[in-house]
Formats: sequence, structure tokens, C-alpha cells
Amino acid sequence: MATAVNFEPRDNSRLHEFANLHKAWFLSLIFAVLIGAQAVGFLILGTGRAGLGVALTILIGSSLLALACAWHAFRRAQGISALFWFLFAAVLVVLLIPTGFQTYDALFGQSTLSDSTWRLLYCLYGAPVLMILFLPDTYRRARVKFEIFLDLFQVAIVVALIYSTFFFLPAQRMMPDQALLHNISISDAQSLLLLIIAMVRLQFVRLRSTRSLLLRLALFLLVCAVATFIGDWIDLHHYWNAAVWFTLGWTIPQVAAGLIALTWIPSPEPESESASEPANFVSFLGTNLVLVAMLSCVALLMNQWKQAYGEILTSAAIAASLLAFTFRLALTQFHQQQEIAQRKAAQLQLTDSHLEVGRLLADARRQTAELIQISELGSLLHACTSQEEVFRLIPERLRRLFPGASGCISLLSVSKKRVESVAKWGISTAGQVFLPDQCWAMRRGRTHADSGKGSDPRCSHLLGEGPSVCVPLIANSDAIGTLSVQDDAPPHPFPDSEADSGAFDRRRHLAATVAEHIALALANLGLRESLRLQAVRDPLTGLYNRRYMQEFLDRELHSARRKHRSLAVMMLDLDHFKRYNDNFGHGAGDRALAAFGEMLQRSVRAEDIACRYGGEEFALILPECSLLHATVRAEEISMRIREYRPQNEGQANADQKNADQKNAGQKIERQKMDALTVSIGVAAFDETTDRVDLLLKFADDALYDAKRAGRARVVVARPGVALPELNLTEKNPVPTT
Repeated sequence: MATAVNFEPRDNSRLHEFANLHKAWFLSLIFAVLIGAQAVGFLILGTGRAGLGVALTILIGSSLLALACAWHAFRRAQGISALFWFLFAAVLVVLLIPTGFQTYDALFGQSTLSDSTWRLLYCLYGAPVLMILFLPDTYRRARVKFEIFLDLFQVAIVVALIYSTFFFLPAQRMMPDQALLHNISISDAQSLLLLIIAMVRLQFVRLRSTRSLLLRLALFLLVCAVATFIGDWIDLHHYWNAAVWFTLGWTIPQVAAGLIALTWIPSPEPESESASEPANFVSFLGTNLVLVAMLSCVALLMNQWKQAYGEILTSAAIAASLLAFTFRLALTQFHQQQEIAQRKAAQLQLTDSHLEVGRLLADARRQTAELIQISELGSLLHACTSQEEVFRLIPERLRRLFPGASGCISLLSVSKKRVESVAKWGISTAGQVFLPDQCWAMRRGRTHADSGKGSDPRCSHLLGEGPSVCVPLIANSDAIGTLSVQDDAPPHPFPDSEADSGAFDRRRHLAATVAEHIALALANLGLRESLRLQAVRDPLTGLYNRRYMQEFLDRELHSARRKHRSLAVMMLDLDHFKRYNDNFGHGAGDRALAAFGEMLQRSVRAEDIACRYGGEEFALILPECSLLHATVRAEEISMRIREYRPQNEGQANADQKNADQKNAGQKIERQKMDALTVSIGVAAFDETTDRVDLLLKFADDALYDAKRAGRARVVVARPGVALPELNLTEKNPVPTT
């Protein structure tokens, strides 16, 4: 990439920086050089026509330089400030015109203007100064440029009347010497008066930027007044040589004008009226008094005009002044009406904004309350230990979240062929049982909303007519149910579409959020229940496993000892179960174990538990059951197991069926041999032993006694203390197979 190289020497750039006209010190240096050139010209050429011509020419250069500085300030200004610097440039132009005539006369030996006339022309610089002093002290948009121009037009009329009355009319009727003395006196009075008016005007300024401009103008007027007084004093005393040298003094006002214009820095932004000093009664009174004074001046000066120019020109001046005043008043009233209308519109807009802010705040409060309720609902759902607790909790909580609405939670059955309602609230709920195809949310697997306008299909399981939302309960990418919410009130015949649409959308999003929490809670509870069952249940028989049995037995034994109650234990073992598996297959053996487990569950009370101890060995724990009652129930279990017959399957089952058809006698014998039997050992706390750690061992020893005695029998454990021996198996022996 090419790199720009600066071939200009560094000293040249410094020279440009040194020559920058924006530097006040450099401008002062230029003016000093010009004044020095004037002095050198007088010293070399003398105070005659040549020296005076050179000095006046340099004075014109100083005036043009000051005018360039004022124009530069005008280009940087905006609004009232721009008009100030425009009129200030006009002041410098007015001062430049008589200087130009003087220079022409000095260079070419002419006498274009008399001394009194060019002094009279010098005095005209007060006209734009008066216009500057009447500029408004405001940034309001209502004060447009037309109003300002009309104000300046009225000021121009008054200034023209004043100058014609006090300058031109008297000078026409005087001798040249008298006119010169008159104009000198008037110029001194004007310089002093302008300075006083500027100081008075400063007292009524409210904006800092305007005060800065008027202070600069007052400084310029002060320099002009000093130069005027000195120059007029020299002329009155006829110091002609000093008067020529005082041409250098007339350069001082140009220097002051250039410096105050160049050092002015515009404000970055227009000041607002709130940032200025507050308006008071005195300021408004002063403004009105100035207007009255202007009108009074016009009235007083009319007589002089009538004598000098006649009634026609005087009437035209009065008509022009009144016309300008009329237009000014009309514009003021018009802008006041515009400002009133804008304020009313702003007030209405502010009222609407307040209403909108209030509505947004109400929505924010409602959303915050909903978020808090959803958070509490999620916390409570995660704290539930069963789905029944969830179903009891949901109606009350969702009634708060969905006021004026009804709904229900429906879960898909295990067969996935029907959906059943498990929790509901409100008056317009869904059907108790319905098919999955009746719910569009279950069909589509996503939220289905019906606004009640007939544009969307409605779920047929809903009983009401109001707007409804159905959200599927998704857990592990599977739909396990649905959440249905519908308004209790029917749809309004003339709804507010925007408001109703917003409320309906919020309800739909809220229902979707609630459904996620509910689905997650139900899935967690299902997983928790599955893990719990896997931890304490045998998957084949559905009975409790050995670990749970040991925990339950320890707890119940300590409770029985503390409450002096009995507790019985049975140890059961299926006889010849290996042979059963060999004859009928392992599938039949598993079915036999499952059937035996189911039979045990039907044979025990609610407070009893049946456990799979291991393999084909089982255990029953019977709280508050004596040894005698436990033995009787063991006999009942032994009788029921003999009635079980296997369902033949596989090749072993087919061979067994063919053998039974060939030999009926062998069939009966084989059926006896294939019948399931069980050996049972029974022991009871405190009848068999009073030691907690030995009760299960006594029952297990009784089971082994039954095995050794020929199986298919019930054996009662021998007591560990002096108790009468009880052996029902001897009274009712079971033949060994």
C-alpha cells in the first residue's frame, strides 16, 4: 500500500501556522504593522497631501481587515448571533464610506465632501448600532426572522426620523462653520448616548451568549467614543497638525472591531430559555416602555418632517410605521396561537404517553407477578414427591395464574389410546376421558390456540365456547398429556381486536411456560418413581427385594419390641424348581415365579409385605400376627400353589402334550409330578425368640427342616425359649414328590 509522503519542508508548515489569521496575536501584529506604516508615511512624506493619502489608504486597509473578521464571525454564527454580526459588519461599512471619500479627496486633491458632511456620514454608524440593541434576547422558534425584520424596520424608521431631524435638517439651514460645530456636538452626544443605551440594555439581558455579544459591542462603542471625543477636541481647537496625526487614532476602533470579532467563540448549542435567567416584570416593562418611547419619538418628529418635506411624505412615513407595527402584532398573535396549539398537542401527547407508560407499568407488574407465581409453582412442583400431590396442587395455583378461565390437566394412558383428566379447575372444563385425536395439540405436537372467532379449528374435547389454548405436555420428546385453558365468558360480539389479541397472545405464552414446568415435574416424578421401584422391587415378580425386606424387618422388629406386639416371618422356597425349568423351559419358570409373586400379594394384608429373597426363595413379614395365625396362612399359601398349572410352550411343551395323549395314566402321574409345591418355615417374634437378630435365622432353619422332611410342607421353628412345641406338619403331612 502506498504511503503519502509530505515533500513540503517543516518550516513551510510552521509558516502557514504562523500566518493563520485565526490567531488573535497575529491579527494584533498586522494592525500594529499597519499603524507603524502610517507613522512611517507621515515621517517620510510629511503631513501634507501625500502623507495623509497614504495614512488614509492604510486606514481603509485596516477597515477592510476588521470587516473581514466581522464577516468571518457572521459565517460561524447562527440565529440572533448571525444577525448581530451582520449588523456589526454594517457598522464597519458605514464607517468605511466617509473614509473612502476622504481618501479620494486626499489622493486626488478634490473636495467631494465638506468637513461637516463627512462627519455627519460618520455619525450614521449609530443606526445599525441601535438596531443591534433592539435585537430580541431569545432563541424561541416563535421569534422568526420576519418578526425581527419588522422590528428592525420600525427602528430604521425611527432612526431615519431622528437623523433627519437632528442632523440633516438643521445642517441645511446653517453656515459651514456652524454646521461643523453642530455636527461635532451631535457626534459627541451620539457616542455617549449609544454607550449609555448599551449599558442599560445589558441590564435586561437574560442569556449568557447575548450578554457576551453586547459586552463586545459596548467595548467597541467605548473605543469609538474615546476616539470621537479626542478627535473632536482636536478639531475644535484647530490643531491641524495633530488632526492629521490623529489619523492613526481612527485606526484604533478598527483594531478593536477586528479583535472582538475574531476572539468570539460561538456556543456549541443554542441555549434554552430554561438555562437563562428567569424573566421578570421589569424586563417586560422595559420592553414596552421602549416601544412607547419609539412611538412618542415618531409623534414628536412628525412636525419637523411636515415643515421640511410636506404632509405627503410624513403621512407615508407614518403609514409605513403603522403598517409594520400592524404586521408585527399580527405575526405575534399568530405565533402565540401556534404556540398554544403546539402546547395543547404536546399536552395531549404527554397525556397519551402517561397512559401508555401506565399501561406498560401495569403489564410489567402483571408479568412480574406471573413470573413470581410461575417460579413458586416450579419450586412447589419440584418439591412434590408424587403425581397425586402435583394434581392436588395444580388447580389452586393455575386458578391464580389464569383468572376468569377454566382448564384441566389430562394425561395419556399407558395404552396411549385415551386421555384422562387428572386435575381441573373452573366451570368450563374438558371431558373426563377423550381420544387423543380429539385434541389438535396432541395431534400436532405443539400449542394449538382458538381465538373464538371461528378462524381456527376447536378441540372437540373442550366443553365451553370461549377462546382456548391447548398445550401438549412434552417429556423426553414424547407427549404425555395436555394442558387446556379456556375463557369462562363467551367471545364478545364486538371485540377490541388489538387488546384482545394481545391478552390472548400473553395467555398462550403463559400457558406454554406453565405446561413446560408441569411436564418437567411429571417426567421427574415418573423417573423418580421408576428408580425407586427399581431400587426396592423385583422386576420379575413385582415383589419387594431383599434389601427393602431387611430395612422393613429391622424397623418392624424394633417397633414390635417397643410396643410389645407380635411379628411373624415366613421363609418360602419352591420345590424342585430346577426340574420345573427343565421340563417347561425358563420362560415357563419365569411365569411361574411371577404367578407365585402375584399369589403372595393377594394372600397378604395391606400392612404385610411379600419379598423375593433370592432365586425361587421368598419371604413374608406379617406385623401384629401370632405364630398360630401365621402357620394357618402358610398352609393356605401351600394349598394355593398346588393349584397352579403351567401354560406349555416350546418343544418341551409339545413333547409333554404328545406323551399325555398316548398314556392317560402316565398323564395323571406326570401332572402330579409337574405341580408346583412350596416349603415354608415360620417363626414369630417373641414366641419363637425374643432376639431381633435371630428371628430370620429361625425361620430359615425351619425352611431347611421342611426340605429335609420331604418338602411341600410347613414347619414351625422351635422356640428359643420354653414354649409348647407346635408342628402342624405332623398332623397334616404332605407326601413328597
